[in-house]
Amino acid sequence: MMRGLWSRRVGVVGTGAAMLLGFAAVPAQAATITRSTTGAAGRAVYLGDANWELFARDTLSDGHCARWQVRAPGGSSWSWQGDSVCTSTEKSATFGVSDYSYRICRTGIGNCSSAATLP
Repeated sequence: MMRGLWSRRVGVVGTGAAMLLGFAAVPAQAATITRSTTGAAGRAVYLGDANWELFARDTLSDGHCARWQVRAPGGSSWSWQGDSVCTSTEKSATFGVSDYSYRICRTGIGNCSSAATLP
């Protein structure tokens, strides 16, 4: 009788621990990160397994566009990534990876948002 109760308790504790480990694999931070600057707005949505989808929109219809820049971990230079989005409708622009830094910029102007390192 005691042996059966012990086995059940161990099973419940083991199941609870497995559930906690499953939740620990998802970033503790919000699953959505937003960035903006004058004329450009962006949003990063966590897809799972360290992958993110990056959306962009042009908040001013003046011929300039919104586009993401990326910087590798430990890097110092920024590179353009993905498509330019030149409409006020949010569109998927590119994909990102955890531990890399991203910022949304306005093409042809040079202003960019603050950087976000994806968790």
